[in-house]
Amino acid sequence: GLTALDLHGCSRIHSSLLVDLIECLPRLYKLTLSGTQCNLQVLSAIGCTCRELRELDVSMCKAVTSLALLHLVYDQSRAAFNPLRLGKLLTEGIQLCPDSMEQQVIIVAFLLLALPRLEYITPTFLVEALTLIHRRLFGKGQQFLHGQGFPSLEEASGFTVTPGDSPSQTALTLRRLDVGSGQDLSIVTSVCREIVEARISLDDEVGDLQCLNSWKQLTHLSVDCSGIYRRNLSEMVPIFTCLGSRLHFLSLQNFHYHLETSISHILGLCPSLRVFQALLHPPSQNCYSALIDEDSDGEDDDNQLDESLSLPTNWHFPHLKDFSLRILDSTVMPRTSQLSLGAALISALRGSPRLEKLSLINIHVNLDRVFQKVLEQPTSLVQLAELCLSQSRVSPDSIQLLMATENQLTSIDLRHCRDIHRCHCDQFVSDVKRRKFDLKIVWE
Repeated sequence: GLTALDLHGCSRIHSSLLVDLIECLPRLYKLTLSGTQCNLQVLSAIGCTCRELRELDVSMCKAVTSLALLHLVYDQSRAAFNPLRLGKLLTEGIQLCPDSMEQQVIIVAFLLLALPRLEYITPTFLVEALTLIHRRLFGKGQQFLHGQGFPSLEEASGFTVTPGDSPSQTALTLRRLDVGSGQDLSIVTSVCREIVEARISLDDEVGDLQCLNSWKQLTHLSVDCSGIYRRNLSEMVPIFTCLGSRLHFLSLQNFHYHLETSISHILGLCPSLRVFQALLHPPSQNCYSALIDEDSDGEDDDNQLDESLSLPTNWHFPHLKDFSLRILDSTVMPRTSQLSLGAALISALRGSPRLEKLSLINIHVNLDRVFQKVLEQPTSLVQLAELCLSQSRVSPDSIQLLMATENQLTSIDLRHCRDIHRCHCDQFVSDVKRRKFDLKIVWE
């Protein structure tokens, strides 16, 4: 029988027809109903019929409420839980419980407890529900749940934990998780021990990020510094001492590039990366105002940069395919930061033989020196297909060098590069046509 069905956006199919259809498809493994007339009756039919279902998407369904989701996991006609094996539940854009936040938290906790194989869910108040479960406050909301015809949280918890367990023994199988700013990471890590992918927003309060080391299976990590006062990237270095070797994906957003060695330290601790993304603010003025030299673009600075880039750093990233670094401000960085960043870029690019996508945006390090050093090694950038140097400091000579080097380039983005002009771009396009390259060059 059919195992996957995608009805995304099929808003004209009446809910009664959806029920009839679903009842004929008991072997469904993946079902997408986003933007349809899915409602309580459809959810009930799914829960009673599709016992093999692993993925369900009911996002943007106007008739689906958070309370209606409980009919997916509990059959009121039989007064019994549906033994679903659901691993992924997408619910963006559905109607939340209108009465109170507490009731919404109870609903999410009920879903987490009644779906023992759940790996990913996208409701609001997820972390609040995890906190309730960690503290085993299963008496909360009993009157609300019974009034709606559902059993208590304590009864739902029988699916995943043994009565009498201590809070530290209560564990869920979630593997992907978003943690908002101000939320207690220690509680999250104690309840969800099998996290593989995490997105974390940090606020101005300094939390204990060391608890992330308890996620032994974590391979994908995104950290966004959302507070008004940006954190320094150097704060993250100790976290990666234990965690870094396991990471395949790392995204660091909105940190200050405070210490010139921060990126070097972090990259050196993460040899298994497939994707690295960083969006950074320059150091605050009071951190380095004494170090800034307004003539840092001069010849003497280039000579110092060249000397720094000769320093050996042997990194090896055998799996890295995507490297992206963007500085959000054009403020001149101190020379020590420029030198260290340039050396880090050279080591990273030289040590990444499988790199396919490279983005260096608004980087005011002399990238000519960087590419010269990198391309001295014949095996460097041979797999490179997409290159973005928008707003960065690079000359036409480096672009010609990259075009003449063996690689897989299909696109080069040179928008707002101050040293690249229309005449240069026209020459690049002419060379592409003459050599019959399949290469798109973007400039403005």
